Amino acid sequence: MIENIQHLTQEEQELVLNAPIYVSLLIAGADGEFNKDEKKRIVELVHTKTFSERYELRELYRNLDDHTEVTLRTMIASLPEATSERQELLSGLLGRLNTILPKLDAAFARNLYTSLRQFAHYVASADGGFWGMSAVNEAERQWVKLPMIEEPQSQGDEA
Repeated sequence: MIENIQHLTQEEQELVLNAPIYVSLLIAGADGEFNKDEKKRIVELVHTKTFSERYELRELYRNLDDHTEVTLRTMIASLPEATSERQELLSGLLGRLNTILPKLDAAFARNLYTSLRQFAHYVASADGGFWGMSAVNEAERQWVKLPMIEEPQSQGDEA
């Protein structure tokens, strides 16, 4: 278990652990479908993050790495088919991080937030272009900055 989230409830831990997958599904499904290239890119990104991410976040991605494809398939099958309903559900789940992030170590919370935003951008860029450049379509663009998640405050930012 990831040390930084051990004090959270089981439900909160699961939300944090699955957040990269929820972000992936939010972005990849924004245009109404989950295509093969996006799914492949999500699996690759999770694996890459197991060694390229900040030390305290690597364990989160390692937790997902062995079963990313199965988790994606299972979650996609459980989501509403209608794009608007699916996006609303995923946005709501991710929005629940706003009550969890303040319970975490401030540096870990900021790093998690940054990692999720980067992950969203990488998934959005998976759909084409030269190395994914300029591939973010309009449907994805409204979600790629994860507007439902508030940026955690830095120490001393509280007024």
